[in-house]
Amino acid sequence: TLEPRKNLPRLIRAWSREAHRHDCGLVLAGRRGWRVEAIDEAVAESPHSDRIHFPGFLADEDQPAVLSAAEAFVWPSLWEGFGLPPLEAMACGVPVITSNASSMPEVVDRAAVLVDPEDEEELAHAMVRMLDDPERRAWLQAAGPPWAAQLTWRQTAQGVLASYKRALQDK
Repeated sequence: TLEPRKNLPRLIRAWSREAHRHDCGLVLAGRRGWRVEAIDEAVAESPHSDRIHFPGFLADEDQPAVLSAAEAFVWPSLWEGFGLPPLEAMACGVPVITSNASSMPEVVDRAAVLVDPEDEEELAHAMVRMLDDPERRAWLQAAGPPWAAQLTWRQTAQGVLASYKRALQDK
């Protein structure tokens, strides 16, 4: 869902700063959520608004194809409980740029580029570098799938169960 915590106005402004350098668009998928006016304003102010696309909600079965077509997946969220979308992009072999805030560093480890989600310049620089540095992009494309494969629902359930068992033993 497109909503304030996703930090999309800042992403749009950062991308718009450097969009003249590359012939690529910005795709913002998801349902329109609450307080989207700031997103609309950022698009209206962008000199490259014709290259910003809103496909809306993507069905689960369509997401891998859309993700795999991306040069990069940029997720500058201000807050996440866990952050599945960057992990899903990594599983598809798409290099990820995400925020160094909330749970994201733990979710992506070293298999993604971390940026300050409130620093537009840093975010813009990370996107340009991703497109300009094919070696780094290739390294991230290779690092993502094995990292994502380690984080399974089964592993999560086993970790939670182990935590409960330790808690019960400590009583």
